[in-house]
Amino acid sequence: MQYKKQEQWGVILGIIVNTIMGIAGVVIYRITKIDALFLDAYFTLLAVFSGLLAVVISKQSKKTSRAFPHGRFMLEPLYAILKSILTLFLLGYTLSNGTAKVMEYFRYGTGEMIEVGPAIPYEIVMVVMGFCLYGFYRRQYKKTKETSIILAAEAKNTLIDTLMSGAIGIGVLFLSIIPEDSQFAFLLYTGDFWITLFLVLFTIREPITVCKNAFIELSNGVVTDEDVKSSIEEVVEKNLPEDMEIRSCHIHKTGMSFRILIEVDSKKEMINKTELMEKSKTIKQELASEYENVKVNFLFP
Repeated sequence: MQYKKQEQWGVILGIIVNTIMGIAGVVIYRITKIDALFLDAYFTLLAVFSGLLAVVISKQSKKTSRAFPHGRFMLEPLYAILKSILTLFLLGYTLSNGTAKVMEYFRYGTGEMIEVGPAIPYEIVMVVMGFCLYGFYRRQYKKTKETSIILAAEAKNTLIDTLMSGAIGIGVLFLSIIPEDSQFAFLLYTGDFWITLFLVLFTIREPITVCKNAFIELSNGVVTDEDVKSSIEEVVEKNLPEDMEIRSCHIHKTGMSFRILIEVDSKKEMINKTELMEKSKTIKQELASEYENVKVNFLFP
C-alpha cells in the first residue's frame, strides 16, 4: 500500500495546485481573449477533473472481488488512455478555433487586436508553479519505483502545460513590442493562432506516447522499459533451479501489477513442482522491495 499512498498524495496535491492555476487561467483568458491562453487554462482544468478521477481509480484498482480476483489494475492504463484522448481533443479544438479566426482575418481583413493585458506576469507565475509541480510529480513517481502510470501521465501533462505557459509568455511578450504600423502588424490580430499552432506541434507527441504505452498495458503487452526488464530478469536468473534454463521471460505490466511468465527447459525428466513453487515465492519476495504487486508463473514447452 506504500506505493498507492505516494500515488494518491501526489495526485491530491496536484489537484489543489491545478485548481488555483486553472481558475487564474480562465480569468486571464476572459480578459485577453487569447486562444493560446484558452488552451493553457482549460488544459490545466482538465488536469483537475482527471486528477479527481485518478484518486478514485488509485483507491479502487487494488481492490479485489469475485469478478476481479487480482484487482482492477486495468483502470490505471484506461485512465491514461482517456486522459490522452481528451488532451488530443482539446489541442484539436483550440487549433481549429484559431484557424477559423486567422482565415477570417486574411480573407476579409477583419478581426480583433490581441489585448496582452496581464498575460505576461500570469505566465511567469504559471511557469514557476508548473515546474515545481512537475518536480513533485517526478519525485512521487520515483518513490513508486516508476510503476505508477497515473503519476507518469500527470507528470508529462504538467510538463506540457508548463512549456505551454512559457511559450505563450514569450509569444505574448513579442506581440507586445510590435508597433501597429509595422510590417508584422498582422501578428497583432493573428499572433495567438501561431502561438497555438506551435504549442500543438510541440506537445502533441506526449499524449500520443502516453496513450500508446497505456494501450500496450491494457492489451496485455510485454514491458518495453529495458531498466525494468533487466532488473526483473536478473532476479529470475539468480533464483532459477540449477537444472533449468530460461527459454523466455515475458513480463506483463498492468498499472502497478506485474505478471511474470517464465518458460523454462528442464534437464531432468521429472520436474520438482515443490521446488518451483518455493523459487516462485523467493522471486516474488525479492521483487517485493521494488514492486508491490507481482505474480510469478513457470511454464514448460
